[in-house]
Amino acid sequence: MTKKIGIFFGGKVSKHLSMIRRAGTKLGVDVELVSYNRVFFDTNNYQVKIRNENLENRGTDQDLSVLFDVCFFRTTGKHWEEVGLILDAVDKNKTVVVDPLVWKGKPSLALKAWQMLRLKKEGIDVPRSIYGSLQFLRQEAGDYFKFPFIIKGSGGDRGTRVYKVDNQMELDSLVASLRPVEISEGRRFMAQEYIENDGDYRVLVLGEKVLGVMKRSSQSKGEFRNNYSAGGKVEVAELSEEVKKIAVRAAHKCGLMVAGVDVAFRNFDKNRPVVWEVNKGPQFAGFMKATGIDVPMEIVKFLEGLEISKYKKNWGEWM
Repeated sequence: MTKKIGIFFGGKVSKHLSMIRRAGTKLGVDVELVSYNRVFFDTNNYQVKIRNENLENRGTDQDLSVLFDVCFFRTTGKHWEEVGLILDAVDKNKTVVVDPLVWKGKPSLALKAWQMLRLKKEGIDVPRSIYGSLQFLRQEAGDYFKFPFIIKGSGGDRGTRVYKVDNQMELDSLVASLRPVEISEGRRFMAQEYIENDGDYRVLVLGEKVLGVMKRSSQSKGEFRNNYSAGGKVEVAELSEEVKKIAVRAAHKCGLMVAGVDVAFRNFDKNRPVVWEVNKGPQFAGFMKATGIDVPMEIVKFLEGLEISKYKKNWGEWM
């Protein structure tokens, strides 16, 4: 019997979500996209439900506790309140929750600052990172790093809120511009060493498997980010089995079964991999362009193949 997969998200239905839904249709797998806006409860019946958006079908809201065999939290972001309600509602003896990070239910685990400490503790090389208030970074980051270095938001914003500063004047100006965000939104930032590179590598991980690798490289003068969304060039690439194993291990230790692991190399030495970050719910348009791999189909097949008995037995080994 085919499984029913719920994919939870915030905001609008993106092209990536639409592609996953279409892949489910092609494979004959029941995939439902669930906006957090549809989550509600009534204390009189103790049930957390998914509201039916079709006005003609009001009153047919669905009980979350028995609705899905697999719940994949594509995004969490600002929606951990709804995520918590969903986790309390589903039967964890019957429902696979993807990812283990979400199963554990701690929003801090999704932050880049936590990732850096976790990966370093596990012996995986990461950029040297200094975490603290912007005022602290402005005053003291120069004591830890030589210019240039990176200022990065701990929340992770798909290549946004990542800045390269070349001198103290640029750092002072950047901190002044970011302080309102830190104050009003409670955002935190890190300073990181700048690792010179001619591109980085995105390794797409599904569970124990590396789906493929692409290289990303900046094509704009003055643009240090290699992201496809920032105009970077993408091309299919290959990495050693050892580096792929490191990428899978990094995803595991960050509690992610569906992950985009970004890898670079110190001094351009392929024997010195450094994990820049591990991305939850990675975008894949650039990856598909570079590799030709049908990522939505692979994601649906991966989710549909998850078994609760094996998942419950092994998920504690993640993180």
